[in-house]
Amino acid sequence: MATESGQFQLPFHEQLAYLKQKKTLPTATYKDIDSRQHDKAFVVAGAMKADLLSDLHRIVIEAAESGQSFKSFQDNFDDVLGKHGWLNDADKEYKAWRANVIYQTNLRTSHAAGRYKQMTDPAVLAKRPYWRYRHNSVENPRIQHQRWNNLVLPADAQFWKINFPPNGYGCQCTVDAINDRQLRAMGKTQPDDEPSFDDDRKDFLSAPGANWYPDLDTYPEPIAKAYVKENMQDGIFDRWLQRIDKQVTDLIATAAYKKATSSEQVKMRRQLQNGEQYPVAVLSDNQQKMLGVQTKVVMFSEDDAIKQMVSRTGNTGFDISSYQYVQSLLEQAVLVVRQDTQPQRTVWIEGFNGDGKRYIAVLHQSKNGKEVYLKSYRLDSKTSLDKEKAKGEVLFEKG
Repeated sequence: MATESGQFQLPFHEQLAYLKQKKTLPTATYKDIDSRQHDKAFVVAGAMKADLLSDLHRIVIEAAESGQSFKSFQDNFDDVLGKHGWLNDADKEYKAWRANVIYQTNLRTSHAAGRYKQMTDPAVLAKRPYWRYRHNSVENPRIQHQRWNNLVLPADAQFWKINFPPNGYGCQCTVDAINDRQLRAMGKTQPDDEPSFDDDRKDFLSAPGANWYPDLDTYPEPIAKAYVKENMQDGIFDRWLQRIDKQVTDLIATAAYKKATSSEQVKMRRQLQNGEQYPVAVLSDNQQKMLGVQTKVVMFSEDDAIKQMVSRTGNTGFDISSYQYVQSLLEQAVLVVRQDTQPQRTVWIEGFNGDGKRYIAVLHQSKNGKEVYLKSYRLDSKTSLDKEKAKGEVLFEKG
């Protein structure tokens, strides 16, 4: 990792992609989410306001992009504290400690996640099938980590699923991918026996990045569907929507919003956006061909979530649980209608969700076929698609 001033000065695409895809979530303590969920959520213990979290997320990404030293990050951190009035009652030493924890934890785990992504690439695994644990000296080293120095195990060993560094706060250990020649140069003819280890920890219980897949289009349909299903059910998606729902509810209740014109309200809602999005379903190969799209992933954007929450405010509320069934609707579609609009195509899909009710999903498909977004998801009514069917192209209809 080089020196303290330059240890993160070599950012790479996988590290930045890992940081940028995270969703900001308010948390009261570090115990609010588990280690696997950290792959998808950006959290700072005690940071409960969305705009504060957004700024903290931004400066962490900037630190990784520009290779900032801790001192530069700390200056930005202090600016964010001043802007939001966070930790006003804390002393200077505590603020410096919090800044260091945020800096070290996020940059080390994101760097490790990027490395994990590179090292698990099939082409890399074919040439470098072994991983070597490297302990880096710190002031108060963990004895167990010292003992693992130069431990070599197959890349698919259970050990790495728990102990891929950093595996503990302040851990500076790393892992190298090596080949047979490097193994022999260490005086070893085969990998070591897998050591015993603690697999019942409460934190750092998974390899950073092991539960993150930035490009689902590179995975076979069954694997992509399995990932999205798990992704929708691990709690992060629900909490992401709850966070957005609270932001919308709080905004709409303000006197300024109530007095604003429609166009002004749109501008006020746009200020809530962080540009986040979430995969909610996967198209089958046949559906991709039917729609003429290159992507198999249906995304749900923060902008569309905000719009839907606004439209449902004061009505039935935002039914978060219904979005678990988008995949079911795609798989049990009875009608698919497409309309050419600008600057994208609108696709109306009618089908059954997981509880047997008929729903309609409205998708927007970019003209180049590289993006598909869920714009609306609602209960079906008998006449709701008649007009759309009449003025669109029926791609599929089940008798």
